[in-house]
Amino acid sequence: MRHSFAIRFATALGGLAVASAAPAAVTPPAGYIYSTQLLSNLTQSCIAAGPGGTFVGIGPGFTANANAIVFAKESGDLRLVAMGFNSISGCAYDAAADKLYVTDNADNGDFGLTGPFAAQSGDTVFAIPSASTASGLSAPGLELAPRDSIPFAASVAVDASGNVFVSSSAGGGSGAVLKIASGSPSTFVSGLDYASGLAFTPSNGNLFVGQSHANFSNEIDQYSSAGAPVPPAPFAAPSYAFGSYGLALNSDGRLLVSGSYGGDVVSFNTSDGSSVPFVSGLTDAGGMTVDAFTDRVQILSSTFTGADEDKSLHRFTPIDRLAPGSGSPKSECLQEFYGLQLVGKDAVCVDGAPCDADGKKNGSCLFPVGFCFDVSDPNQSACTPGNITEVSIVAKPVSAAIARTAAAVAAALPISASTCLFSDGVTVPVQVAGGVTKPGKAQVKVQSATDDGRKDTDVVKLICQRAP
Repeated sequence: MRHSFAIRFATALGGLAVASAAPAAVTPPAGYIYSTQLLSNLTQSCIAAGPGGTFVGIGPGFTANANAIVFAKESGDLRLVAMGFNSISGCAYDAAADKLYVTDNADNGDFGLTGPFAAQSGDTVFAIPSASTASGLSAPGLELAPRDSIPFAASVAVDASGNVFVSSSAGGGSGAVLKIASGSPSTFVSGLDYASGLAFTPSNGNLFVGQSHANFSNEIDQYSSAGAPVPPAPFAAPSYAFGSYGLALNSDGRLLVSGSYGGDVVSFNTSDGSSVPFVSGLTDAGGMTVDAFTDRVQILSSTFTGADEDKSLHRFTPIDRLAPGSGSPKSECLQEFYGLQLVGKDAVCVDGAPCDADGKKNGSCLFPVGFCFDVSDPNQSACTPGNITEVSIVAKPVSAAIARTAAAVAAALPISASTCLFSDGVTVPVQVAGGVTKPGKAQVKVQSATDDGRKDTDVVKLICQRAP
């Protein structure tokens, strides 16, 4: 049966897939702040952190030529990257090559359409070049492997050498992980059932693979860079306590696993296989991505009803990666900076380094500045969060991105729970005068006040150094 994983999953949900229910409260893990970015369309499995924003698959499910990839900036502005997909099932961004790989598990044979309404491509993996700036591309012609060559395409992952791997969710022992070389898929791992989530371990190059069995239990396996099983096998035995749809390595080295309908996103210790809940309350968590610099985790989810959960980027910001200012210990938790790496009191970045959110050596640094308020920060034990009623945010020189975020913060007042808002970033060009290159500089100042009279003033200098 074609695309059996998706069909089998929908069948298993039965009436639950279309039932309306009050959304459960989302419970973030300890040490994280939960926030959302609402898009205007249904999300479709693909999510990948990119330069200055997030790549996301959108559109109606399983519809010929109706899915697209957009790039969502922190402000909510969307850029159409590529369109004309049928059933996006996953994506992965290769920052070094500036390529976005997208899997599509449907083609014209699945829709029975002919003529101008027929699906133009599908059942393959696509490679979108210059993804950080690509705009309005058409999926046909971007195939990395020939159309119809991977009819059960599920997830996609890229190893440290830039090799592309795709899981095939064929089921019945015919599932596999394929390696795409010179445009041709070859079998890397075989004998799987409904293979799905993929995640490489940066430290050793091992590949984690999620699969679902015919009885709906899920299993996680680990393979070496040569495709050999890594003991103990399986890494996580078949169970209903976790899913297999999405896999991602978190910044703490633990393996995040999604895909348990109505269940938790689970965090596995990769050393001993033990697990704990990571996020609870999402109806059907799917695609996941972890920002390589800020460590923010983003997850897609669906209620299958078109609710806001289905259109949102669900964001989990680690508190220990926030940068406090230098105010009074009793008020320091009222506001902390997101996206900055401080050297003393300054945020120092080298053009093109991971702290430069545009991902390029281009004579400037893009600082991905965000603002988190009322932070329950264990490192600021003298500070108790309060009811924030006033916030002023000013950038020098003037930044349209900061002004836009400042307006969003003002609209969110009063703030009485841990809250993060993000900007499109502050661009700081390296200074060149008389043939001499000097670091570029900018400044952001934040003042917050609570209804009990406490105030917090934080000033951070943004310094962009020339690339070596």
